[in-house]
Amino acid sequence: MTSSAELSWEQLVPGDPMRELVKVPTPMQLFMFSAVTWNRHLIHYNTEFARADGLKHVAVHRALIGGMLAQMISEWIGDDGAIQSLEWSVRGSAEVNRPLKLVGHVTGKRQVDDDLLVDCDVRAEDEQGNVIAPGTLRG
Repeated sequence: MTSSAELSWEQLVPGDPMRELVKVPTPMQLFMFSAVTWNRHLIHYNTEFARADGLKHVAVHRALIGGMLAQMISEWIGDDGAIQSLEWSVRGSAEVNRPLKLVGHVTGKRQVDDDLLVDCDVRAEDEQGNVIAPGTLRG
């Protein structure tokens, strides 16, 4: 599928790719995300503290990675769809100022009453293709 206007539940089959999204988390974005989520942990916005904790740079928030996955899904399904359930697990470090590729593919679809539902595997990958956060979309 290349655009949400072309997305048709009837035509989706398992294995169909979702439209990918590339995001580059910045130090300012992490600082602002910390502020709006009231996350005061220094690891997210103080480089010296993060380095003392063994990291190269500040740590990208798990919830921010999840938000990026949700953005990729929302842009793929368009205005006619909604996310019912999204689960993800951060298993690696996303690096600040480095691209984070958000991708996914259809694993199944079903109809429940009048609702047309799609299940997908999603993930966030670093530049080398390492999976940072695998996840599952239901519905």
